[in-house]
Amino acid sequence: MEKIDIVDKSGRPTGRVAERKIIHKNGLRHKTVHVWIVNSKGQILIQKRSPQKESHPNMWDVSCAGHITAGDTPLKSGLRELKEELGLKVPANKLKFLFTAGNYKVLNHGTYFDNELNDVYLLKMNVDPSKIKKQKIEVSEVKLIETSELK
Repeated sequence: MEKIDIVDKSGRPTGRVAERKIIHKNGLRHKTVHVWIVNSKGQILIQKRSPQKESHPNMWDVSCAGHITAGDTPLKSGLRELKEELGLKVPANKLKFLFTAGNYKVLNHGTYFDNELNDVYLLKMNVDPSKIKKQKIEVSEVKLIETSELK
């Protein structure tokens, strides 16, 4: 049962915590972390979400992303997601905070509300997609793409 901090418009915890399921059922604002992995050639690692995902199944997504567990920092959550989703253990000083972006979407015929503030990090790292240890319940594929392809 994953517990997540409910945050205000600025991303500060309100002191309230809810289960992930309740967060998305009621559209409560919360934080997530996104990590973009870029190699020395400027290519970006992207992942295809597994077909079992509740939101955006089978869709290509950022290198790594996840909810920030209640009481955790975005950096700690980013490092955890890298390890869980991609099998990458990375020192904290390798992640560079870029910005926070708001995101609000209604999905699944109005039954799933994404009301997120995404803390976005950059990880400059050369990775071989064939050696990535994908977490099957989260990630079905990974690949490197050119930035022009992303645009």
